[in-house]
Amino acid sequence: MKRFPFVASLAALAGFSSLAGFSASAWAQDRPVDLSEVEVRGVNTVILRVKVSGDMGPGTVVLGDVAGINCGPAQYLYTPHENRQCWVWVQRHRPVTLSARGMKGAFGSDWSIAWSGCKVIDGGARCVIAPDEDVEVGAVFSGTPE
Repeated sequence: MKRFPFVASLAALAGFSSLAGFSASAWAQDRPVDLSEVEVRGVNTVILRVKVSGDMGPGTVVLGDVAGINCGPAQYLYTPHENRQCWVWVQRHRPVTLSARGMKGAFGSDWSIAWSGCKVIDGGARCVIAPDEDVEVGAVFSGTPE
């Protein structure tokens, strides 16, 4: 969740009956009020988080078909020339497909992945989720990393 510092004039918030414990009488004074933080969230977006574990190397990642998911193990978070990110805002109820890469050999015979929090497709090689609220998907790798 991203939080931003915010300063607002109470008069600019006309139409609301309360704000963080301020009474309507304070609004009439048109004084600036410092707010410590404000969460900005679209009504049609949710956060999709991916948590990875298991047998992992620097190239072992979960990728999404939406821009932003490229999730690998924490010790390789700052891999040169590659942005690693394990969360992304997605559109509510819109399917997102996750896949894995970075293991030696063929999926199924040489390595596998155990998904949680999503529907497994393609025999387990990928999974899909259409979240209606903030959600976390788990991915546990088994095999030899590249």
